[in-house]
Amino acid sequence: MAAGAGLIELCTQDGYEHERHFVIYPILFNYRHGLELAMKWIIILYSGQGINEIDKDHNLWKLWKRCRLIIDQYESNDTEADDVVEQIMKDLHDLDKAGITFRYAWDKAGKEITLPDYMIDLENIRDVMGGVEGYFNGLDGWLSHLKSAAP
Repeated sequence: MAAGAGLIELCTQDGYEHERHFVIYPILFNYRHGLELAMKWIIILYSGQGINEIDKDHNLWKLWKRCRLIIDQYESNDTEADDVVEQIMKDLHDLDKAGITFRYAWDKAGKEITLPDYMIDLENIRDVMGGVEGYFNGLDGWLSHLKSAAP
């Protein structure tokens, strides 16, 4: 997550604006990977099955659904934030279902990978991803507290 924010910081400095076209893929990949790891962390620590609960694929939607089961099991009282993060996970998953879109120009079958053709607001991406990072940090703290307080 810090790598994505750092690349955006570089692109928003005077004299480096042209870099945004070259680093958009690494920015998006770093954020996507950070979210994948955050969800795997939650699943490993709070699913009750440890690392055995983690699949080897990079499907954000599948990971989110497993996180959401954990969150719902503990009866989250912040369903609005849960729903917002869920929509972000769905949007990212729809752009990159297998974790390769932001890393490679072609898929495993040799088909060219394309992204939507519109301008991406880097500052907004940074702010949204910062909020999602805060969400997962708070979720980890909340689950850790509940787990330690359980009889």
